[in-house]
Amino acid sequence: MDIIYAWVKNIVCYYIFLTVIFHLLPKSSYQKYVRFFSGMLLMILVVTPVLSVLGKEDVLLQKINQAGFFQELDNLKLDTEHLQQTQKEVYLKEYEQAIGMDISRMAEEKQLETHQVTVHLSEEYFVESIYMTVRLTTEEGPSLQQVLYTDHKEYPEVYKLKQELMEFYQMEEEQIEILVQGG
Repeated sequence: MDIIYAWVKNIVCYYIFLTVIFHLLPKSSYQKYVRFFSGMLLMILVVTPVLSVLGKEDVLLQKINQAGFFQELDNLKLDTEHLQQTQKEVYLKEYEQAIGMDISRMAEEKQLETHQVTVHLSEEYFVESIYMTVRLTTEEGPSLQQVLYTDHKEYPEVYKLKQELMEFYQMEEEQIEILVQGG
């Protein structure tokens, strides 16, 4: 008789607690999740005394623990995948910055002052595009002479830099954009 009394007391306390929870929920959209979880708890509350009489309570607790363990494994797997993706994005940004600094150094060797270098890499860490803003400088001051290369005019220093970048990073001319700021 005490078992039935304790069982009924647990169910009544559960319903009171559940009513308080539903009144405290900030949004009604959370109610479906709380109802699902509370339904699971109610099933455990109802089945536990029956299983304890039959001596199968340990089996239920073991199955619940096992399900919780596998859920934690799934969560760890998702967290690990997210961390790997985040780490890859950080590496990609760092690598883009390092290539940008290297390109700035290459430009300085050609008497070009860089103002901005933007490098975009693919997922496989190949350089997809380079965008940079430069200013021509020499000992005499800014040099703004253009020379005709193939079918378009371009500054000789900029043309040499673009050719060097194309060769070094194995890129096409359309993937490299160099904007020259006036003196």
